[in-house]
Amino acid sequence: MSKRKRPGRQSRAGFTGRRTVVVDMLEIGALHGSLTMRAGRDDGQLVCIVLPAPVLPSFMESLGHARLDAEEEYWRVIHHVTTSTPVKGPDVPRAIEKWLLAQNWSSVLAAAADDAPDSLALITHVGHIGLRLAPPYTTGRALVIFDPLQFQRLERSLLHACREAHEQAVNSPVHPLETAALALRHISARPWPPSAQPRLPSQEEAAAYMQGRYEAFQRRSPYTRADENTLNLDSSDAS
Repeated sequence: MSKRKRPGRQSRAGFTGRRTVVVDMLEIGALHGSLTMRAGRDDGQLVCIVLPAPVLPSFMESLGHARLDAEEEYWRVIHHVTTSTPVKGPDVPRAIEKWLLAQNWSSVLAAAADDAPDSLALITHVGHIGLRLAPPYTTGRALVIFDPLQFQRLERSLLHACREAHEQAVNSPVHPLETAALALRHISARPWPPSAQPRLPSQEEAAAYMQGRYEAFQRRSPYTRADENTLNLDSSDAS
């Protein structure tokens, strides 16, 4: 997890060798003893993710902390972007995506733990959650950027898929990494975007949901990040 920064900071470096996708659509499931996520956009950008059952307890615990941590800055960031851009309605998500990609994720990634071949790390930055990935969890190195409310909305589906993955793993004689590879091949072969998509909420429904989440955030106690989860960024990046 990262040090907090004020909105408006522009990126000074790219994400060399790493695909970066800001997630608009998220499909969750379970297959061959792994939690599966297909995360991407309706323009064809997609990252396929498989998390074997043995890593799910620590992942879910970290995700719970990351959601609370990201939300501490989320509402300020969303207000900043939506009030500083001329676009409205359906164009707002693209404006937020453009702003997010311009933030200094490179420095945050550089300050994170060693980028090992089997890298899997959750990072909070500018009110959002970055999931840093590498094989065997996906097909190549990637940074997948989530809105923390995406996991809030899909929490029930996520928990159900985790339970299903665990049940599958218990009954499988195959090593988790081998089953993960099977799951990854399977979900990568599916068409994207999915042909069957849930009904999108109306603008009024979306506004009511966001208002409800903001009020819930205002009522809860502030989240305090553990010191060991704060990255040591250069002072020039902290301003």
